[in-house]
Amino acid sequence: MNGNGGGTEFLSIQSPPGDAVKDYDNTITHDKQTISVPQVFLDAMSVREEVYGEQGVPLEAEFDEDDSRSWHWVVYASVASSSTPPANLTAAATGTPAEEERRASATAQRLAVGTIRLVPPPHGPNKYKTELSEGDKSHPDTDPPASVAHEHPAEPYIKLGRLAILRPYRKMGLSQLLINAALTYAAKNADTIQPPPSPTTMELASQMGEAVEKAVIWNGLAMIHAQVGVKSMWEKHGFTEELVDEDGKVEIAKEEHWVEEGIEHLGMWKRLKLDHGRL
Repeated sequence: MNGNGGGTEFLSIQSPPGDAVKDYDNTITHDKQTISVPQVFLDAMSVREEVYGEQGVPLEAEFDEDDSRSWHWVVYASVASSSTPPANLTAAATGTPAEEERRASATAQRLAVGTIRLVPPPHGPNKYKTELSEGDKSHPDTDPPASVAHEHPAEPYIKLGRLAILRPYRKMGLSQLLINAALTYAAKNADTIQPPPSPTTMELASQMGEAVEKAVIWNGLAMIHAQVGVKSMWEKHGFTEELVDEDGKVEIAKEEHWVEEGIEHLGMWKRLKLDHGRL
């Protein structure tokens, strides 16, 4: 994969699109945008619009201010005129694409079927509306209401979200493929996720105490807001409601669950082991 939207036949990554999406119109679908937008980002939006549209989320809620600064992954299927998922896509989901798929027919189309995004620190204040006005719907990836959200840690953390798979392609391991891709990238590119502070900043932070010093470095902390029904899937990737360190000390306490769009949600955490040994 590369950081400019290119990738393998099955998985592509879009680095933060920045100004390329500053004029993105969230009142119209991805295929009607009049500005120049990276194709991989448009593909991600196509999946999100369809999946979250099924859940009744309004189009206006699908694009937000975090999209321009986030990394986006899209998984593709090579399909002909039929919408039936190719049998050998499962092999691709495990990272071992079948040779036949590498030699896909020239008439086959590349269809975006799944996506996920990684939002780097910092994270803004709570956006969840405790009382929704008639016809107003919050996005499934929004923050929990202030009444149930516990105090998040001061140290920087990344947030995975907008995980979406088209209905015909679910239960094929594509969620696992996307989650692993995002977490692996983060662990290998910590200084890209959050550039290290300058020596002067670090010196000042160290003088102000361990808590301040910890607050200026991303040390592998990751979180997600998940529907309770998929809690076990996130647990398989090492996420837990209560984050405990190697000494058994609770770093982040379990928070209360909350309800969005009639669906119970929970917060889950994980600490990645960063490749460059900063952990």
